Amino acid sequence: MKLPPGIKYFILAGIVGLVATFLIHRYITSRTAVVKKPTAQVVVADLDISPGTALAARMLRTARWPRDIVPPKAVRSIKQVEGRVAQVPISRGEPILLTKLAPEGTAAGLGGLLDPNKLAVTVRVDDVSGVAGFINPGDRVDLLVDMPAPDSKGEHFSKIILQNLKVLSKGQIWEQTGEKKPQVVNTVTLEVTPEEAEIINLATNQGKIRLALRNQLNQGTFYTKGVLTSQLAYRRPAPAETPSENRPDTSIEVIKGMQRTAAAL
Repeated sequence: MKLPPGIKYFILAGIVGLVATFLIHRYITSRTAVVKKPTAQVVVADLDISPGTALAARMLRTARWPRDIVPPKAVRSIKQVEGRVAQVPISRGEPILLTKLAPEGTAAGLGGLLDPNKLAVTVRVDDVSGVAGFINPGDRVDLLVDMPAPDSKGEHFSKIILQNLKVLSKGQIWEQTGEKKPQVVNTVTLEVTPEEAEIINLATNQGKIRLALRNQLNQGTFYTKGVLTSQLAYRRPAPAETPSENRPDTSIEVIKGMQRTAAAL
């Protein structure tokens, strides 16, 4: 059968088009293909876990993570950590690490998380003395006391008496008032030495305490003389301070909840 003139060119063009389409498709596929990295199974928290909590299967789940980002101390099996006690707060979705758990055999509760030579002391705080709720387990705080000054008529004395204390937990308790009406009282539990526990017990009875939150990277010690009531009115500026007539404008930052505003002094 004799083909019409020019038909062979159409056939050749179709074949060339198919080959070109195949090659283009193969090129695009190779450029956009996702390289599958090897994965490994890790155990992650299925809910927020507080310090002192014994881990149970309902709190955990397994997930597949790229093997090159799995932490060295990550747990691979839920059965491996059932019954172990969390030593620090663990957030939902966070991998369970052996370094975040108390030693095997530790009982649930704060008692098992304490250093063998330390005690847990709970102090009552309010929205001001407790840094407006910004204190959380694992934070470090300093403790100040405001009390009547010895051998001074009507004067009060304020000083930092303990430093770099570890916060174990925070919570609320119901306390009976004089009118027999229960009210909620905020509390913070601190890890202290026996000597520090004696100081806190005396300070809470002799005056008013306040907690000051410190940067966790700051492990230094502050050396202060304290301040008397009379020194607030007649306090002299430190030598390094600029005289008032040449002092630049200053301001303070006021924090209300999550909002920050600047106020001029």
